[in-house]
Amino acid sequence: MVAPIEQKIKKVGPFKLSKVTDEYPYFSDLLNRIVQQSIRELPDFSDDSKIAVMSDFGGEHSSAKFHTYSFLFLAYNKVGPFEEKIRELRKKYGLLEHYSEFAYKNLSSGAKARALPEYLQLVDSFIHGAIITIAIDKRIETVFGAQKKQAQSVMVAQLKEEGLGEWHGPGAEKVLRIVNIIAAFASLLTQENQRLLWYSDRDLINEDGKKWNFTHTQKILVRVLGMYLSHRLDVVGFAKSFKEKGHLDDLLSVPDLAAGVVQDLLLQNETGEDIPGGDEKAMIMQWIATPARYLSKLTIQIVRTADGGIGFGRVDMAVKR
Repeated sequence: MVAPIEQKIKKVGPFKLSKVTDEYPYFSDLLNRIVQQSIRELPDFSDDSKIAVMSDFGGEHSSAKFHTYSFLFLAYNKVGPFEEKIRELRKKYGLLEHYSEFAYKNLSSGAKARALPEYLQLVDSFIHGAIITIAIDKRIETVFGAQKKQAQSVMVAQLKEEGLGEWHGPGAEKVLRIVNIIAAFASLLTQENQRLLWYSDRDLINEDGKKWNFTHTQKILVRVLGMYLSHRLDVVGFAKSFKEKGHLDDLLSVPDLAAGVVQDLLLQNETGEDIPGGDEKAMIMQWIATPARYLSKLTIQIVRTADGGIGFGRVDMAVKR
């Protein structure tokens, strides 16, 4: 008898960002400590050829207490069954013609609300990957130095000198937070000669303005990948949400839902007030808190401590029955 080939699904820590040294920015050191102390497991993509990362960000509104950065890393070469099942789901609920994301803000009624339980089940069953959300306390104005004004002026000047766009301080802070997180986890999740695709929702960091554009963001990520990766990738590809929606946006919905629900859960924890919203939001809360065989769900919060320092921890969510 031939023994069945064992599926590589997850790998267990400890993990480490091996290239990070004392000369790296503070945020790199912080990410390294988070990886070492708070990440217990990650997906094992060693048998895969193409890895995709879908990203979505939250917390821009004034009532938010955290900026949330949510990333779905997945084995993109295995996405076919998910794509097929989602098409069947959309057909069942009449969602094929007017194709749009399962957005956290727009789930209160209609066909999407009815389709949501099955959509979440498909995500857990047919995506091999990890949904990683980093929530950063808004009281932390920069993660790249002791003082916002000094740190951001240095970042803005460096990006301009390197031909990577003329950014304002908040834009530079945001793009560098995002690409450092992507690069840090890509160093742990990718292997030699794999392909990496980054697909992002439309956002400040990838809009084409007069002073910076999406090409600048792509070049910044490639530079920062070099800071973290000890191996070579075959190809690094980029895209942002197209006007014509498709299965990529069904994948992009996953970090959208995660960023939204983590934002609400952390706000509820801070204020003690119940989150407004119906059964749909409760369903997403239960989903993010429930472990899945193929999909790791990791949430980290970075907070301002009572003594003015910066602390972090894994957010372990419990499902209320």
